[in-house]
Amino acid sequence: MGAGPTRRLLLALALSIAALPSVDAGAVPSSRGTAHRPAAPQGTWLAGDLHIHTCYSHDSWCPPNDDNTGPDEFYTLGLTVQEQFCAADQRGLDYLAITDHDDVRSVKDPGFGACGVTPVPGYEASYKGHAQVLGVREVIDAGDESAGRILAVSQRVRADGGVFQINHPAEGSTNFPADADWQYLYDVVPDTVEVWNISTLWQPPFPSGSSNDDALRYWEGWLNRGFRVGATGGSDNHWRSTHSLQGPGQPTTWVFARSPTEAGILEAIRQGRTFVSSQPPAVGGTRVFLEADADREGVYESMVGDTVPAGAPLRVRVEGAPGALLRVVADGTEPFPPVSVSSTSFEHRFTLSADARWVRAEVLQRDLQGERAATCDPVAGGETTYCRNRLAVLALTSAIYLQRALP
Repeated sequence: MGAGPTRRLLLALALSIAALPSVDAGAVPSSRGTAHRPAAPQGTWLAGDLHIHTCYSHDSWCPPNDDNTGPDEFYTLGLTVQEQFCAADQRGLDYLAITDHDDVRSVKDPGFGACGVTPVPGYEASYKGHAQVLGVREVIDAGDESAGRILAVSQRVRADGGVFQINHPAEGSTNFPADADWQYLYDVVPDTVEVWNISTLWQPPFPSGSSNDDALRYWEGWLNRGFRVGATGGSDNHWRSTHSLQGPGQPTTWVFARSPTEAGILEAIRQGRTFVSSQPPAVGGTRVFLEADADREGVYESMVGDTVPAGAPLRVRVEGAPGALLRVVADGTEPFPPVSVSSTSFEHRFTLSADARWVRAEVLQRDLQGERAATCDPVAGGETTYCRNRLAVLALTSAIYLQRALP
């Protein structure tokens, strides 16, 4: 069975202990019995993959009794539900979402939740673009697939405690948003956007390549419009042939959850308490934490998904990426040049101008982006994002929101 069940039993015990009432020795009780210092959220970081396909998807062939794919598509040889869960365990993941195309048969499969990995039900919906419908056990009728109808689906999912996510909005895109895969653009409000699909090295014009840079800019468009939308990633794994480089956890979506359960994971995703790393824990994926000291008392108790006062001290902690670059983005621009990550356990503290509304962070390796654009674009033209996109991204965070005090 592997180390997964034991690790998760210890995790559940730790979370139970953390949930017990406690006294903050550094807090001064008021006459009403409350502490002046804001309480840090209770929970722990869990690693998982929110975009996995199995034999139940129409584009994965699993002999001998596959009912929707034939041997003429032998190159699509896929994996069973149990195989995906056990692979996730081997890679150190805590949870896994099986999201077959418009199909939820996985939830009744004997392998659902195998090897001690927490299962998250759902499916990948095919509308005018793809959406991830998480936390449901039935396919919801989308009617005429108009924006109004898809908005109603998202509201129903959200009301039932699930998550509605826009998947790879710029899949195959070379001229986003004109050729956006997600044709509704900003007409349907999501809980999250899959800003990182498959590898950042896999770019258009390759089949199924997603322009993740465009997906990031699209997500930032929601933030600029005042919406609180989280960022996620997913391997979109379908086939055995790509499993070693595009298997569970490549990339990994980390969530800060109050409990290692389906409900706890979905709640964390809706709250935007997420970051994405290029590799799973068992392969030493980079970890990045964006935090804030909301009350300026020297304790960074706030994290991604939170709202803090404008001008609050901020910090980014990076683990496992010495020699990389830390890039901070606030309201779509860089408030300062990228910072060199000088150690395995690195920290950078900063503040932003009082008019900043949101901030996020990412960690990347130097990949000669400028040189590639200068030499590649004239040869390959505008059809390939290899010339101009950042390719060697190691990790990125959701946003912290900054709010000015009312006059």
